[in-house]
Amino acid sequence: MTEKLIFAQTIEGFVRALGPLNEQARAKLRSCGIDVDKRLLPAYPLEQFLAALDYAGAAVAPAKSKEDQAREMGRRFMDSYQETMIGRAMVAGMRVIGPWRTLERLSNKFRTGNNFSETKLTRLGATEAELWCNQVSRPGWYSGIVTRGLELAGAKAVEVTLISHDDTGGRFHVRWT
Repeated sequence: MTEKLIFAQTIEGFVRALGPLNEQARAKLRSCGIDVDKRLLPAYPLEQFLAALDYAGAAVAPAKSKEDQAREMGRRFMDSYQETMIGRAMVAGMRVIGPWRTLERLSNKFRTGNNFSETKLTRLGATEAELWCNQVSRPGWYSGIVTRGLELAGAKAVEVTLISHDDTGGRFHVRWT
C-alpha cells in the first residue's frame, strides 16, 4: 500500500490558515513533523498532518468541540489556500464552473493536495447531493472544506452534514441554495 501523503501546497495553505505564528506554535508544528522555519518538503505523511490539524483546531477554536475545531480549520484552509498559486487557480475555476461541477470534480481538486483522495457524488435534487469521501479521519475538516468551497463557487446557505463515518470513509449530505 502506498503511503498517504499531503502535498506541500496543502501544508502551505494550512499554515497560512493559522495566521502569524509565535515560537510556541512553530515548536508545536515542528513536533508534529512540519518545520515552518525551513522550506516545506514536497509531501508529508498523513499522520503528521492530522497531528498538526488537531493542534491547530485546538489553537484557533479552543472552546469548540474537536469536530467543530476541524470544521473551522477546513473553512480557514479554503480561505488561505486561495493565497497559494495552485489554490488561486483552483478557486478561480470553481467560481466559473459553479457548485455542481465543483462537486463533480472534487476528487481531482482533492488530489491536488494529496495522493489518496477519492469521492463519489449522488445527485439528490437541484441543489442537494450525497457525497462520499474515502479516508475521512476528521469529518469536520471535510465538512469545512466542502462548505467553504461551495460558497466560493457561488452557492448560498450551504449545509454539509455528516451521515456516517467508518474506516472506509465518510458520507455527507450536501445542500445549498
